[in-house]
Amino acid sequence: MEKLKLNLNPSDPGAEATVILADDSKGEDQDNLISTLPLKPQDRYKFIRSIGFGGMKGVLLVHDRDTGRDVAMAIMPDFRDRPVQDLNRFVREARITAKLEHPNIVPVYDIGVDMSGSPFFTMKYLRGYSLAMVLKRLHSNDSLMKEKYPLPRLLQMFTRICNAVAYAHSMGVYHLDLKPGNIHCGDYGEVQVIDWGLAGDINNPEAMQVKGTPGYMAPELVSGTGKPGKLADIYALGGILYAILTLDSPLAGLPQQEVLRRTVAGKIVPPSFYNTQLSPALEAICLKAMALDPEERYQDAMDIRTDINASMAGYAAIAEKASAVRNVLLFLRRNIYLVIIVILLLAIGALSFLAWYLYKFF
Repeated sequence: MEKLKLNLNPSDPGAEATVILADDSKGEDQDNLISTLPLKPQDRYKFIRSIGFGGMKGVLLVHDRDTGRDVAMAIMPDFRDRPVQDLNRFVREARITAKLEHPNIVPVYDIGVDMSGSPFFTMKYLRGYSLAMVLKRLHSNDSLMKEKYPLPRLLQMFTRICNAVAYAHSMGVYHLDLKPGNIHCGDYGEVQVIDWGLAGDINNPEAMQVKGTPGYMAPELVSGTGKPGKLADIYALGGILYAILTLDSPLAGLPQQEVLRRTVAGKIVPPSFYNTQLSPALEAICLKAMALDPEERYQDAMDIRTDINASMAGYAAIAEKASAVRNVLLFLRRNIYLVIIVILLLAIGALSFLAWYLYKFF
């Protein structure tokens, strides 16, 4: 493990910068995976417009003449100047994403190289917003977003994120950069986990990158005491839930160096500090997922989903370790109409007995 290196912008303490915790190029295979990709006809894809650029790839909107649909195409514009490790990561991202066939993971349609030798892969073209944008607009009291994304709907969306992550883990794949910016919210209820560029494959551990976004990175990755894997993703899921509950990232507004220090120390402000109406169950779920000790976290993404569903249904979450009194109160709340009926029947019975008693003896 190399000394901690930060890719930070000190003039923008709120920016989401990548942190590099280890030099992952050592030991990685030097075979150029680009050479294994098929050559695609130059006229199959028609360029429409650029969608965006970031990291080592750009994304274009293109029309696939073979299928007659618009798709998103990931490209590496400067591939000739890139080291073989970057080329291999690009190909691995495409192949890892392609094998994750799940309704809540963006599908990959095609992969290859064009006539110039430039690698690419195509994906579903997603319409809508990132979860980060949704939360930002909710934070600014956007009335349209508040109507479209109330907390119960956000929590339902979160359970689908858990489904996708649990499925990826079952396939031996870890996302390693889960955050609201990598969750896409479609116009018709679609929720998809995107950007698997930092994903690690259990079958190829030497290629895993120890990188991520401050606030969502697990403490053991920041400190260098642990390795990328399942429990790092669990922590990031807790960070996403934190953002949903507070409409802001964990440790938001602090310089990134301070975010990393507090992450390692486990000094996460409870979400109820920012949202006083928050239920104890949801806070307990969030804090358990973000526990400093990996062994204290949920051990599976499906367990988080189970606790969220229990909380939404009016049951105690396992994470909150509810007392007998709280369980009774929750039972009464879940069965409020039955309780009212029983009370009314008892009242009617008592009044009937009182009327009979007065008639009989007076």
